Amino acid sequence: MTTAASPSLVAVDWGTSHLRVWLLDQDGRVLAEHRSDEGMGATAREQFHAVLERHLSEMGVPADIPVVMCGMVGARQGWVEAPYLAVPAALADIASKAVRIPGIARNVSIMPGLSKTDSDAPDVMRGEETQLLGLNRLAPVSGDRFVCMPGTHSKWAQIRDGTVVDFASFMTGEAYAVLSRHSVLRHSMSAEGVDPASPVFREAVRASLDSPADILARLFSIRPAGLLLDLEAADASARLSGYMIGQEVAGARARFELPDHVDLVGGEPLGTLYAEALKVAGINCDRYDSDALAIAGLTGAGAAPQRTGIDGHRPMEGQDT
Repeated sequence: MTTAASPSLVAVDWGTSHLRVWLLDQDGRVLAEHRSDEGMGATAREQFHAVLERHLSEMGVPADIPVVMCGMVGARQGWVEAPYLAVPAALADIASKAVRIPGIARNVSIMPGLSKTDSDAPDVMRGEETQLLGLNRLAPVSGDRFVCMPGTHSKWAQIRDGTVVDFASFMTGEAYAVLSRHSVLRHSMSAEGVDPASPVFREAVRASLDSPADILARLFSIRPAGLLLDLEAADASARLSGYMIGQEVAGARARFELPDHVDLVGGEPLGTLYAEALKVAGINCDRYDSDALAIAGLTGAGAAPQRTGIDGHRPMEGQDT
């Protein structure tokens, strides 16, 4: 640590692929930060404690500083399973349902996820609920608000007066990765990122908004466009991205009565692609940094009491997310 400020809390966002650790003072300011690729997918259950303590040791964190975590670390395959809270769920109540890790000296707890048990459209989220809590702390809004959270499994959430009343997940990022790397479309793709200013991207978004029903035909058309019409690789990638993100926005419109303004959580470059897609759809947005929201949510959770697991075992069974 290079600051004289006193550490108060360690905030951890432990996802499937990445680990982010922030040492915070009592005002939520970041004193030190560690990032690594030691996500849940690369960490065995018996290794979580050692991985965390190694990072804390390298950051010089005293043993009496509590740790609050969110993300896939609380999934079935994670360190200790933190139960889901069914929506509607008040954001102010989420922190009090955090589960403390039993059997270790340090006070370490994991935030719960959210679930929707609708038989026609069941759904779960882990990690995003903490960002929503942070959004509600930093920029509270009365009445309805809609939040778009791009990612491997993008989330759209409806919040009413601080309560998550509904949400939906879209496999947009994962589908793009599979199609661009493992399908016939891989022969057409560029290794470079998609330019948000690309007119091809915007045209593809518009096509999905106007005609979502034929998405599978439009996806295949990318390959013959390269073979027969000399579609360049960069434009093929932009078209695929535009089709997929446009399809997601069309799906969100079908599920929710979206207003002409949403909150968008995401950095570069994905956040800019979504902002452009929303603009094509006639939707304005305020953008928020996902790390800042996670820190704000975990900071708010730090003072709340936690539930305690039993003898190091998972508190309950749940879904894989």
